[in-house]
Amino acid sequence: MSITRKTSYSLRALYEIAVSEKGKPVNRKVISENQDISTHFLETLLKNLSNAGITRSVRGPGGGFVLNKPKDKITMWDIYTAVENKQHFYEKCAFIKKKECTVYKRCQIKYVWPKINTALKESMNDITLEDICQNKFFEERENE
Repeated sequence: MSITRKTSYSLRALYEIAVSEKGKPVNRKVISENQDISTHFLETLLKNLSNAGITRSVRGPGGGFVLNKPKDKITMWDIYTAVENKQHFYEKCAFIKKKECTVYKRCQIKYVWPKINTALKESMNDITLEDICQNKFFEERENE
């Protein structure tokens, strides 16, 4: 499993929307400028997030993007699966495909990856956009 810029930038865009004043729609240009994400890439991400039901667009003057559900109901897993190819999460043994692995049939390590993937999925489901907006993880790091 890998976290790409798609997931990272989607999270930053969602953060920008989530902290907007009283749920006011946020224009993609504002998100792009504040989070330093190219508008072209951001459009693709916002489309994926909308298709997944995480955000929705508001048309007209003062329009933009808003969250489609509460921050505490949007998990990192939701975001990851909205923008990434889920096949990468489930199909990989480690870093290569079965066809490319010369020791796949006798490899015992391949049984470790499903356990790791399950733990990662569970961890991602435990982190919400609300947690991030409340700086929960910043405070935890400060206390270490």
